[in-house]
Amino acid sequence: MPSPLDTLSLKRLPFGVVFLAEPGVPLSEMQRDLGNIAQLGFNTVVLYPSVSRWDAPLPGETAFATIDALMDTCAELGLGVVLELQGQVMQDADAPECSGYAQAPDYRENGFHQPQKEALLAKYLREVVTHFKGHPALIAYDLFNEIGNNSRSPETIGAFVAYLRNQYAGDIQNLNRAWVTYFNDFEDITRIPPNFRVWSWSSVVAERDWQRFRSADFVAQVESWRAIVREIDADTPLFIDVLGSDALHNRTGDYYGVSDWDAVEASDVLGLSCYANMLGPRWWETDAWQWPQFWRHARSVAGDKQTMVSELMTANRCIFPTEGSSMTDELGLWSYQAVFHGIQGVIYWKYRPFRRGRQVAGRGLTDFDGTPNAFADQASEVAHFVQENAESLAESQPDTAGCLIVFDPEMERLYSAIGEGEATTPPKPFYTDAHRGWFQAFWQNGYAPGYTTPARMLEDGIPEGTQLIVIPCLPGITEAFAQTLKTFVEDGGTVVSESRFGLLDIDGNLQPQAPGFGLRDVAGVQEVSFSCRGAREIFLPEDSLTLMDDYWQSLKLAEGTEVLIKATDGEPALTRNQFGRGQWLHLPFLLGHKIEKSESPSGAMAYMSALLKHVGPSLQPAVKVVSKGPLADVSVLLRKDGQPWLVGISNFAHERTEVVLALPENITLSDAGDIACEQEGQSVRVMLKPRSCQALHLC
Repeated sequence: MPSPLDTLSLKRLPFGVVFLAEPGVPLSEMQRDLGNIAQLGFNTVVLYPSVSRWDAPLPGETAFATIDALMDTCAELGLGVVLELQGQVMQDADAPECSGYAQAPDYRENGFHQPQKEALLAKYLREVVTHFKGHPALIAYDLFNEIGNNSRSPETIGAFVAYLRNQYAGDIQNLNRAWVTYFNDFEDITRIPPNFRVWSWSSVVAERDWQRFRSADFVAQVESWRAIVREIDADTPLFIDVLGSDALHNRTGDYYGVSDWDAVEASDVLGLSCYANMLGPRWWETDAWQWPQFWRHARSVAGDKQTMVSELMTANRCIFPTEGSSMTDELGLWSYQAVFHGIQGVIYWKYRPFRRGRQVAGRGLTDFDGTPNAFADQASEVAHFVQENAESLAESQPDTAGCLIVFDPEMERLYSAIGEGEATTPPKPFYTDAHRGWFQAFWQNGYAPGYTTPARMLEDGIPEGTQLIVIPCLPGITEAFAQTLKTFVEDGGTVVSESRFGLLDIDGNLQPQAPGFGLRDVAGVQEVSFSCRGAREIFLPEDSLTLMDDYWQSLKLAEGTEVLIKATDGEPALTRNQFGRGQWLHLPFLLGHKIEKSESPSGAMAYMSALLKHVGPSLQPAVKVVSKGPLADVSVLLRKDGQPWLVGISNFAHERTEVVLALPENITLSDAGDIACEQEGQSVRVMLKPRSCQALHLC
């Protein structure tokens, strides 16, 4: 039988650090650092740059002497090396200053489609891959670190026109009808300023198409780089890493531009760049559940591909940080938690603090002299846990309890085109706020759902075992997606939707009914009016939920539709319609927003508890969380046969916390470690120390 590790693209669970080769640092010192890395129990370094131009006799010429020595040292130490080919610093890679190429002030411009830059990059890729092909330490190439696309150069606009020509079958009138414009030919588009939101009063399709293109164009660039590498090296895994997460960050913003769901198609491994300050300004209050959302979304995006953290933040971004990047014990907590949620490798940014540059004195797992510090100790502990359990971790899937949340990159593009409030104002986190809130609501109740998209559902189907589909804040849908949902409910599934679901098609056109596309009879409701000044009080068994100056959708109910929860004025606040063998529940407000924005927080969570009582039979966790503390994270890993083998618990609270689990029949604890743990029948009571993690092994 092959090892489960053989099913991974990298043939290992990489655990290690980013290692910067630098001019002026003695080779012996860098080799000593590599030795210390190996002694920590790490098995991988991400090495940047891949060339050492400072070794060349003339400035900027290609040279490899330092990198060769470091690669050979890694091979001797048993360290695998990922060579990082592109990132933010082009002069250390394909475009040294002597090349004559001027890097744009905004590095997200990337130089895409510019002949000079493309020629430099192709030459550089061929040189590096030819030189290192077959090296015993080489395990992968990172084609681009922290992807993004904000290019509006003339060359990029020309590529956009070619993209549109293909999308609209070469017929400019097809585009004119969609955009509500009057172009004579596609080339006319290159002669206007590249702001595609200007037509949004009449149609939002132009901006939506631009946002589609930004993502597709980056993927096309990656495919072109892959083709260059594959001419020389047919086997070494190639990957890119994403910064942030679709479900947490608005990808239509200038800094991003690329959807995770698109990027993964061009990557053998999905790499994740994880920085806590991106979770929010006070991330230390929310990291307990936002990292699980980040990682669960990523595992869903990757499908059967390996998912790894390719950069995990270490302390203090720079000499005087402003974004709250200081850390204490978070590195150990986050690392265990990532592994517990099915992440198949962790790389820290970075090994030693920056010696120079804008982040001088920032980051690292060592003191300034290179001595591994307390952060290195935290990472080392997790590295040994991963090594001891590598075979099982490699084949694991995180348990979703049969629940999927639908995230649609197309909807985020549509929101960006429509704007929030008025058509000239692009939205910020409107859609992602809904998703943050819904995931937190499930997480607080002991569940960690997976994710899907309408496109993935249409292409690959709904994963086996899915019984509950939750659709936050999704007005724009397609007829094919509507039919998929109808079939899912007919066959016994449960769908939960929010206010204004199915109001639009994916081009932003209003439908005669909401929901449209024949879903009125499936959902059992129809919108009759909508208010942004809704004032409602909803009494619940455990609390009450107050909506003040909030979104509210008044509903007309189909015959047979039940009202499960009412507002005090009698308006339906939660409905259920039985259809076929399944059911559809609908909320006339945006619950995710209430939770994310902490508006009436106890009432919003009480509403979620009431909702869960109605969808409870659709949730089938492999190990049920009976109770847990508010900052306790519980994740269950399953073997290929669906049997649970590990329960990972992370206590982010600064006090002891109790977690009570219900194990399935014929499953028992095999190892509870050294924590306080009591088992009576299938009930397990665990008491965790403050700020600690524990793995419970099952058999």
